[in-house]
Amino acid sequence: MGRELKGVIAAFAISLFVAVAVSQESSPADKPASNEKKESVSGKDLYAAHCETCHGANGKGGGPFAAQLKVAPPDLTQIAKKNKGVFPTMHISEVIDGEFEKPAHGSREMPIWGPVFRSLAHGRADSALVRLNNLVQYLESLQQK
Repeated sequence: MGRELKGVIAAFAISLFVAVAVSQESSPADKPASNEKKESVSGKDLYAAHCETCHGANGKGGGPFAAQLKVAPPDLTQIAKKNKGVFPTMHISEVIDGEFEKPAHGSREMPIWGPVFRSLAHGRADSALVRLNNLVQYLESLQQK
């Protein structure tokens, strides 16, 4: 199977996963009753649900899906080191959110999670922002010194 076809299949699989997750979250029958545990918005849990497949449990890029990608996922533990010791919070937020990124040539491989987080927040921008901020804070906690 050609590398481009694998990339298309990978993008389709990720899109399908996101669509299923969003549709399940939107279903009134699936909403937890007040005494049931609600979806976690902790950065660690969001990372496990949305990032670990490609970036690996330790953030170093060796997730089970990484081999299917055209470009290897970066080592997320080295972000600050590659930025002169400073974790670029706003830039990482924008990359994850994807709202402002408009690639000039083709699409990016990493899913854009901003619309997913906004959908999971059922239209509440503040709730979507909490998810994004928690995930970014978790990524910052993974940085190697």
